[in-house]
Amino acid sequence: MSNTESFEYEINMIKKDNYKFEVDFGKSTIPNLLLDESEEIPGGEGLGPTASMLLATAVGNCLSASLIFCVTKKKLAVTNLKTKVKFTRKRNEDGFWRISKIDVNLEPEVESKEAAQYIKCVDIFRNYCIVSGSIAAGIPINLTVDGK
Repeated sequence: MSNTESFEYEINMIKKDNYKFEVDFGKSTIPNLLLDESEEIPGGEGLGPTASMLLATAVGNCLSASLIFCVTKKKLAVTNLKTKVKFTRKRNEDGFWRISKIDVNLEPEVESKEAAQYIKCVDIFRNYCIVSGSIAAGIPINLTVDGK
C-alpha cells in the first residue's frame, strides 16, 4: 500500500471520425485505444469499445484484481480467475440512457477455498476496489467546456 494521499492522472482523447476517439493514456508502455459508439447510434461503427463497455470492464477488472490482491496477501495461490460482467442500460425518468445496473460474477480457482483466509477475503475484497467503491459512493465530476 502506498502512503501517498492522492495521485493524479491525465488521459487525452482526440476525435478521429464521427464518434471515434483515440485515447492516449500518457504512458509509452500502454498502447492507445480506439473508442467508438455502436452501430445502433447513427455514425457509430462499433470499431472499438463504447464508454459504457469500458466502465463495466473497469468495474470487473478492479474487483478481479482486488480479489487476487487480497488472496495473495493471505499467501494463497489463485490459479485462475474468470470474470463475467453484464450491464443494463435503460432510460431514466428524463429519457436519457444510463447504466442502471452492473452485475459481476467472479469464478476464482484458489488452492484452498475452505481456508479461513480465503473466506475472509471473499467478505472484504470489494473494499480494495477503487472503481466500484468510487461509483457506489458517487464520483464528483467537474466539467469545463472551453470556448463557451
